This record gives sequence, C-alpha cells and structure tokens, in this order.
Amino acid sequence: MSHKRLLITVLSIALVAAMALPALGNTSPARAQDGGYQEAPMLAEMVAAGELPPVEERLPENPRVVEPFESVGEYGGIWHRAWRGVNDFHCFGRVNYDPALRWPRNPSDPVEPGLAERWEWNEDGTELTLFFRKGLKWSDGEPWTVDDVIFWWEAIENDTNITAAIHSEWIVGGEPMELEKIDDSTIKLKFAAPNGLAETVGLAFHGNQWPLGFERFGFYAPKHYLEQFHPEYSDTGTYELFEEKSFDYNVDRPVMTAWKITEYEAGTTLMIAERNPYYYAVDTEGNQLPYIDYQYYHFVDGVEGINIMGVAGDLTMQARGIDLAQYPVYLENAEANDYHMLMWPQAQASAATLFFNMSYPEDSYRELFQDLRFRQATSVAIDRDVINEIAFLGQGTPQTITVVPDSPYFIPELQDYYAQYDPELATSLLDEIGLVKGNDGYYNFPDGSDLLLVIETSATATGMADTLELISQYWDEIGLKNEFEILTREVFWPRAGGNEVMISTWSTDRGLVPMVDPIYQFPFDERSWMAPAYGIWYKTGGADGLEPTDEFKAAMALYDEYRATVDPEAQVELGKEIVRMSTENLWTLGTAGMVPNPVVVMNNIMNVDPVHTADWIIMTPGTLEPATFYFEGGGE
Repeated sequence: MSHKRLLITVLSIALVAAMALPALGNTSPARAQDGGYQEAPMLAEMVAAGELPPVEERLPENPRVVEPFESVGEYGGIWHRAWRGVNDFHCFGRVNYDPALRWPRNPSDPVEPGLAERWEWNEDGTELTLFFRKGLKWSDGEPWTVDDVIFWWEAIENDTNITAAIHSEWIVGGEPMELEKIDDSTIKLKFAAPNGLAETVGLAFHGNQWPLGFERFGFYAPKHYLEQFHPEYSDTGTYELFEEKSFDYNVDRPVMTAWKITEYEAGTTLMIAERNPYYYAVDTEGNQLPYIDYQYYHFVDGVEGINIMGVAGDLTMQARGIDLAQYPVYLENAEANDYHMLMWPQAQASAATLFFNMSYPEDSYRELFQDLRFRQATSVAIDRDVINEIAFLGQGTPQTITVVPDSPYFIPELQDYYAQYDPELATSLLDEIGLVKGNDGYYNFPDGSDLLLVIETSATATGMADTLELISQYWDEIGLKNEFEILTREVFWPRAGGNEVMISTWSTDRGLVPMVDPIYQFPFDERSWMAPAYGIWYKTGGADGLEPTDEFKAAMALYDEYRATVDPEAQVELGKEIVRMSTENLWTLGTAGMVPNPVVVMNNIMNVDPVHTADWIIMTPGTLEPATFYFEGGGE
C-alpha cells in the first residue's frame, strides 16, 4: 500500500451528517446482578494468583459511574497511538484525564464530579469544601487521601525551587489560598475573597495529575512516593532527584489514571501503558474501567510519521496530529485498511488569526493599530470565503467572533462582524484615517513616512502559509505594503511575548471556555499579542509592562468581576460582555474558524463519539471517556 503524501490546494469535501448525542449522567454506584463488581480477565487472573486484592477492595466506596456512549463494552486489546516523543506529553495526557473535578462531555453542561464526588461553597464564595470518594487508591494500592493535595500545595506549588510561582487561580486578593484538612477524604479551600476560577481553572483544567513534570499542572501528587525524594521531607532527597522521580514518564511513579506507563526509557521507540488495577471508575453495569488492556505509543518522526501510520491503518483511534491536507488520502485507503474517518470541529474561533500589536513601541504604528477604523479596514479587505476554500478545504466557517457556537459565550449576531469582503470600504476607511497614497500606489503615514506591515508567526499548521499569502495579496491590492515571515518557535515566541512583533499570527483556540485562559479576549498576559505589554501590566498588577488604554482596562475590570463570583450564570453574562467587546473592537482579526480535526478510527473500536468540538483546554478526547472505548470482540 502506498504511503504517498498528497498536497492539496483547493478541495471541497462532503461530510456525513452529525448524529445526535444521547443524554448522559449517572451518579449512583453501579452493581452487577450478583451484587458485585466485574473486572478485566487479566486482573481476575492476578486476583486468583494472590497478586491483587479482589476488585471490591480496589474500588472506592462510591466509584465514579460512567455511561458509555453507545454500549457497555468488552475487555481486552491494545490501543495503538503515534507519539512524537517526550515533549509530545499531551498524546498520553489527554486520553488519561482524571482531575479533581471534570469538564463535562457536553460543553454546555457545568463542571462535574471526578475524584471529588461532590463540593460546596460557603455563602460568600470564599470557602470551597471538596468531598473526595472514600477509599480511593493509587495505582500501587496505597490509599489516596487529601494529604496528597496538601503535599502538592506545600511541597510542589509553594516551593519556588520546583514551581516558579503559584498558579494565579490559587491567589485571590493578593493572598494564596489556605487548606484545612477536615478528614482523609474532605478538605476545605479558603480564599481571601470569592474565587470564580477554582472549579474551572484550578480543578477541571489544572487539577489533573498529568503533566506534573512539564507544565506543573496538578492539584494532587503521591506523597507516599515523592516525599522520599524531596529535600524538605527527606535527608537523602535533592531537587534534582525529585525532578527525576516526579517526571511524568517515570514508570515507578504511582498514578490515578485509567492507564499507567509501565515501559519507558530514554530513546525508546515504543512506550507501553497498562490498565490501572485500582482505577476508581466503573460502567453502568459495574464493570471496572478501562475496557482496553494496553496503550502502545509508537515513536514517529513528526506529523508526517503520524499520518503514515494513520493511512496504513496502524492507529486504533487518534485525532492528535492527523493532517487535514491528507484527508482525501485517508478516505482513499479507508476501506482497504479497515478504518473510518470522523471530522471533529475544533474550538478554534479562527485557525489563522492576526494580532495587531496595540502596545507596539513605535508610536506611529501603535497609534495606527489602536484606531478601530484601521482594524476594520484590514478586516474587510480579506476575502474569507476564498481563504476557507484554499487554505482549509472549504471546511471552516468564515467569521470574526472569538468563540465557537458550542460555547455558552457565543453571540450569533457577532459571528461575522466586519467579516464581509469589501475592498472599497477598506480604502474609504484608510482614507478617512488620513493615510496618503504615494506615487507607487501604497499608503504612507499622514506625514509621508513609509508604512510597512510586518507579519510574523511560527505556526506551521495546515493552511497557515496559504492564509498569510492570501492576506498579503489582499492588503497589497488595497495599497497596504506588507511582508510576512515564518520563524522557528524558539525565535518567534520570545519576540512576540516581548512586545517586539508588529503583527503576530496564530490560531485562536480556547473557543469553548475562553475565560479559563482569556489570552485572546483582552491583554491578559504576554501571550495576548494584541497588546503584550498591556497584558504584562495586567498580569503583574501594574508593576511591569505598560498602562493600557481605557477600553482594555474596561475588559480587564469585567474579568476581575468574573473572577470574583462563583455564580455560573453571572459568569456567563460577564463572559459574553467580554466576548462582545473583543469582537466588536476586532482586538483579534479572525479568518475561518471551526476547521475540523480529522480523526482516524478503526472499524472495530466502539464508543467513540462521532460529534465532538475539540479543544486542548478540555483535554480532547479526555471528556469523551476514553476508558469506555473498546474493541468489538475484545481483541485489537
């Protein structure tokens, strides 16, 4: 079979109509008809051999009950995935999503129970009590208790030798949270003021165990294992040793996830994860999850290697790294290699977005970019329909709004605000500003000095280069001289965050739950490339960066209100107002959004939802309950 690559410029693809999702939700413990829980044959053999306690002793008193998407599954098999090495840590992490609280399968639903079976706020939103499932156990069989939360807080989050600074969701009113242990399964989080980010950012997003050794996410860590390597807890511990043992690929580190890495070494071409015998979830008939025995992670060379495996039918189920440009090749080989394709729209408001730097150090450009008429002109000079067809195979949605329709913050009437192609309006607005055309047909500043728009990016995703070439052409046609450059990430990111880039380009994801990390809504920090110096000012409370304009301060004040309430309905209203401000002011210039992520699925793998809005913030496909994926017939 050929592994040829197919380069595509313009193509429209007909997609199968989406199936409706069934209603979900079951929180009561599930029991089989004989009154007991069931387990995988490989674990039953270990119990019979005296190597494991019975399943009832391995599960908590009230296991998490997961309703499978299609059907109760069968045990067995190996899930094959393509993996680009150690830095591709989300390849494992997103299918092993087990935080304190969880993002729901339906993004319009509220945060739901995870390791914690319930939680409650005090009346003024300053104290959050978490009630964890009694009897939780780590993958090595040791008890999980709230001491593991306290250890994470004291030994990891608050130790500047390990974590540079406490994550912002745990600092309210300038004061870090305080923890109060009620008992082994109950803990109270105390804040100086109401904390509207605790449930979403702290517990559903950052509250996973993985990746501890990379992005320092977490809300808990295995105290019984890691304390022996920490210099504050052990005479033989060192920070170097602690880093080595807390490393996410350390096969000895206990986990709470459905699968645990059991075979890994530096330079390996195959990493293996095995089912966790103490995993705390069951299906609706009392079968302990996960259904699949093993995950095999095959090392490949970049995205090309992923797609070679995918087209060949060597991937069980994978969305990560599947190239939209190769979709026709996948379809061409699907029947012969026994797989089918899904198309999950991504929670990207725009797959290729422009950020005019409104805190740029050169006065003439900064003042020009801050003029809304200029941003309107450059927006309507772009033909988004053509960009969608050429760069994204006609599969995106031309739009300028900063969120996607499945988001609770979506405002339909703003979806295509100033998104029409109208070069005459563009030139009229540029003339109104006072820009003047020289003899060469290009606009100059009102004082006659040269005007050159410089676009920079490091994004190499499908469609980015084509998009930039088209935008460059459109702006050239209305008399805006411009050039663009694709740099390495190592060069581009420090420049962009350092306020050195005139016009940055990236995708605007986070389109489902943007207020978790609102970098594309207003200048939130140095990653907000519409004005990184203003973002630094906001991030540091005015200690660094540049003082923002009044319109940006207004958005920052709204987000401060958002953070200060634990009322979900009030948060949605505040979030919508921020989205409205961001969109109507064109603080980002979107092109085409919701470009689908192709997903390759072997025909014998079950319970994979055909419809899902994908986003890394919600740990796609983690919210789709990968522990319930199974092989029809129990094999591979």
